[in-house]
Amino acid sequence: MLLVSVAVIIISLGLILVTQFQARQSAEISSVGTRDLASLATQESATPTPLPSLAPGSSTPVPSSSPSTPELPSANPTPSPAPLSAPVRVRIPRIDVNAKVLPVGLDKNKALGIPADITKVGWYELGVPPGAAQGSAVLVAHRDGRVQGHGVFYDLGQLSVGDKIAVTSANGSVLRYRVVSRELISKKRLPLEELFAIDGPARLTLISCGGYYDRDNGGYQDNVVVTAIPLA
Repeated sequence: MLLVSVAVIIISLGLILVTQFQARQSAEISSVGTRDLASLATQESATPTPLPSLAPGSSTPVPSSSPSTPELPSANPTPSPAPLSAPVRVRIPRIDVNAKVLPVGLDKNKALGIPADITKVGWYELGVPPGAAQGSAVLVAHRDGRVQGHGVFYDLGQLSVGDKIAVTSANGSVLRYRVVSRELISKKRLPLEELFAIDGPARLTLISCGGYYDRDNGGYQDNVVVTAIPLA
């Protein structure tokens, strides 16, 4: 009986520690900077980009940290017409990221196909490529996985305003960006139309999971969103 009581106490303390740890993680990924780019936005209209459903049940076999939100209707997939090279590598010195970038699109359920290898980053090729004159070039990756452990964007929430990002394109050019905002956004309120827009000022958008992890409710409840603008 005493052993049972001790076991219950240990388990209860474990749950408290996990809850406290997750609360600290959420606090550490508080939003900083701003992605209010309205003053920089152009007045030109563009063909709507097909919006992904970042929802559970995508083709990714490690869904524990897959960015997700309720499915939205999308236009017919139309690859970006910009004659620019696809990104092949991203470097983020602040969080020791030096990762290969793979093109990703939508599966039959209109869910974003994040690379199964959580050490790789996905570029949403139905949007715009880094280096485009306007629009949001989107890079997505897992925070972690049940089997593979920490993912390439595990520390994305540690980026701060002013941190630098370098994206290497297939043609060998290196595009450099400066972080202007870091946000923790509920997956239920993720502004897909803005984050995946192909119009407006040129920017780079990085997305992964973060915040509170609820195993019984689909995993991580939030997304970490980092916005960066090109350096001259």
